[in-house]
Amino acid sequence: MTRPPSVHDMAHTAHLGDTFTRQAALAAGITAAQLRSHVVTRVFRGVYTLGDATSLGIRATAALTLTHPKALVCETTGLALLGVALPGATLAEAVHVWVPTGVAGPAMAGIQVHWGRLRGSPKTVARGLRTVAPAECWLQAARRLSVQDLVILADGLMRRQDPILFADDLRAAVSRAAGRRGIRRARTALELAREGTDSPMETVIRLALVDAGLPCPEVNHPLLGTRGTPVNWLDMAYPDAMVAVEYDGAGHAATAAQVRRDQTRRRSIEDRGWRLITATADDLANLGGLVASVRRALDHRSVRPHDAG
Repeated sequence: MTRPPSVHDMAHTAHLGDTFTRQAALAAGITAAQLRSHVVTRVFRGVYTLGDATSLGIRATAALTLTHPKALVCETTGLALLGVALPGATLAEAVHVWVPTGVAGPAMAGIQVHWGRLRGSPKTVARGLRTVAPAECWLQAARRLSVQDLVILADGLMRRQDPILFADDLRAAVSRAAGRRGIRRARTALELAREGTDSPMETVIRLALVDAGLPCPEVNHPLLGTRGTPVNWLDMAYPDAMVAVEYDGAGHAATAAQVRRDQTRRRSIEDRGWRLITATADDLANLGGLVASVRRALDHRSVRPHDAG
């Protein structure tokens, strides 16, 4: 006896893709009862998936299915799909989409529609989705996010590994955005942002030091070997005082081998005369103690807040 085709078989044969509408599912032979089964998940009203409905890529694809053909993902959704770490998980809960002015977007929970003139060229990201230009995504976020969150996002765009853009790109975008909502926050955030960072937690620590009146540390300061090439990179550093601050996010998950490598690295740095202050996830809950440690180290080495910037 021939086995009837499964939902997956029918979806594959009909080339339904990651997400599909109810109409497309029924046309492919999938029944209304099957759409209500555990095999299929509703992403938004009238749009379904056989994949992970909690995935931002799936949800963004589903949102665009309900939107204008020229629609793009944007704001924090675009940044996240570009690989930028968001300051908080709640920022990924809604899918942000841009639609041309005069076009109505879907009015439903979980989708935030944006209109307005865009600058820059769209980029193609995961799953073939298209997002507005990265700098434009960042400027859109400036309408509602705090300065700290904007700095974290800007740092993420300008990260050390595979940067998406650079400070000059954001400066150019800001210079063209006079009069836009959030532009003052964007300008302030850009002054505080730095190229070449490695993690949002480093940004949070750096901003805490600056907020406390301490000098802004250099980001990813290189320690050179005998041949003049970097042998170590310090997350945050005050080179004149030879004080460094590093974030260790490994915690108890670190392997014994990693712990040994970290200890060897630390000894190598301290043998050069550096005072190395390590921050952990526990410090993030109360940054006052960490700031106090850095302040004492700088005071001990005769560096005052007005000595550097």
